[in-house]
Amino acid sequence: MHLAVEMSEENKMVMIYKLARGFIKEEHYGLVLARVVGLPPQVLEMAERVSLDLDAQAAAKKQSSKAHALAKRRKLVLGLREQLTQAMESPMEGQVLLSWLRRLQEAFVERMEQISNDALIVNEDEAGGDPRNEV
Repeated sequence: MHLAVEMSEENKMVMIYKLARGFIKEEHYGLVLARVVGLPPQVLEMAERVSLDLDAQAAAKKQSSKAHALAKRRKLVLGLREQLTQAMESPMEGQVLLSWLRRLQEAFVERMEQISNDALIVNEDEAGGDPRNEV
């Protein structure tokens, strides 16, 4: 769904909805409405500054969560590398080695999925819903 706000007439706001594929990013329609009802310019300016600050904080948090997830993935891969190096230098052979490698693989995949799921949850919280949902 897409939303447009038309303010061609003074003291009138028309919100036009259009169904479309994808999701809509929440915009600051409250600020538009505040202009329509004629709030004082000082109030509008302060509201816009606060809105911009909140947007900047949300963007920084999102970037931070992405960087954090990337760091966790890298650490997990480095840990896997270390474990594989140890396995290569160990006396394990045959079925024992194969069994150990399978458990290592399962644990790695499980941890990687958990990191991805955690990052997805953070993104959903920031977007106000599941960004994969489509209308």
